[in-house]
Amino acid sequence: MQCEEDRVLMHALHAGHGWSIARIARELDVNWRTAKRYARSEDLLRYPRRTGTAELTEAQVAHIQRRLSLCPELRATTLYRELAELGYDGSYPSLARRVRTLRPLDVLLDPPLRFETDPGLQVQADWADCRDWLLGDRLVRLHAFVTVLGYSRMVAVRFATDTTRGTTLRLLTSCLDSLGGAPGEVLTDRDPAFVIGSTPSGHAVFAPEWIDLAATLAVAPKACKPYRAKTKGKVERMIRELKEDFLPWLTGRVLPARPCLGDYDDLALRWCTEVVGSRRHRTTRRIVAEAWAEERALVRPIPGRILALVAGDGGAGISSRLPRPSSAADRRVMAVSEDRAAKRGSESLSEPRSGTRWYQTTVSDAPSALRSADESVEVPELADYEAVLR
Repeated sequence: MQCEEDRVLMHALHAGHGWSIARIARELDVNWRTAKRYARSEDLLRYPRRTGTAELTEAQVAHIQRRLSLCPELRATTLYRELAELGYDGSYPSLARRVRTLRPLDVLLDPPLRFETDPGLQVQADWADCRDWLLGDRLVRLHAFVTVLGYSRMVAVRFATDTTRGTTLRLLTSCLDSLGGAPGEVLTDRDPAFVIGSTPSGHAVFAPEWIDLAATLAVAPKACKPYRAKTKGKVERMIRELKEDFLPWLTGRVLPARPCLGDYDDLALRWCTEVVGSRRHRTTRRIVAEAWAEERALVRPIPGRILALVAGDGGAGISSRLPRPSSAADRRVMAVSEDRAAKRGSESLSEPRSGTRWYQTTVSDAPSALRSADESVEVPELADYEAVLR
């Protein structure tokens, strides 16, 4: 809609000066139909008044209020179908606007639950898909394994081309070492690398290799409930930061002509130190690097033999070279204890803080914490599961 001055100008140019409609439209940069309508009009054009929206009857308003009081998250489309049966003949947009005024304002639908953990207690871990990146001389789908300390929010990232169990456990060990050591517990989702099933009550059944590694590192493995990714919201938020900040930042870095996974790991370490470590977290109101220095003193350093194993074989044999039960009877001796230190052979681990569960495996044929290099993983048989149930 043009103003009154534009109408007067177009009308004067056309009627008084003989300008054509095309010239008026070209000079005033308007559509020729607009120029024609205003140039030939004797009065200011106005949009026609809209017809009023269909009003709700008292019975219909009472129906909406009753339904919203019982089910605050009820959608307006559902109410529209119900009111149509009660004689409502208005449009859906007008009803939706009215429902907004009638919906209770003090009702939060599925409010998010935020919780903080003590220093050194929890690490959250998950995989992130980074799409295709140059690796060597070709584009390869890269995956980033992201770990976050729950108290300080310090991050460690490692890249890989697969998400198998061996790779996952190798990168988890490497990330924990970068964060300063092993915390009290590691929270993951129900990734097949960590979880192989669930009990009838819904509890996660962890992979034997993950149980062995967790007991060796003296951490308690934990898994989110199915479809409850917000339980580990700290690492989910950092995965979003990785995709929205690190990957775009990576496009401006000068990569080698044939980059390898180590090059991406080095750039990720630089990003974690310079970007993540220097920021003030909006929830904790603390500098991440300063909080990490406090939390780092409370985590347990990774045993040197585990780090040597990771560096020696690239992680391919981590799960196959950790201690394991030698028989079905030994596998049956797997307990969860409250406020008790886990023990591996003759090695004693520090007492965990209250409320932390330790997963303990009794190993009778493993005098050391590592298996021999030529030993392979034993595939369980159905008889082994039956022996556990006896």
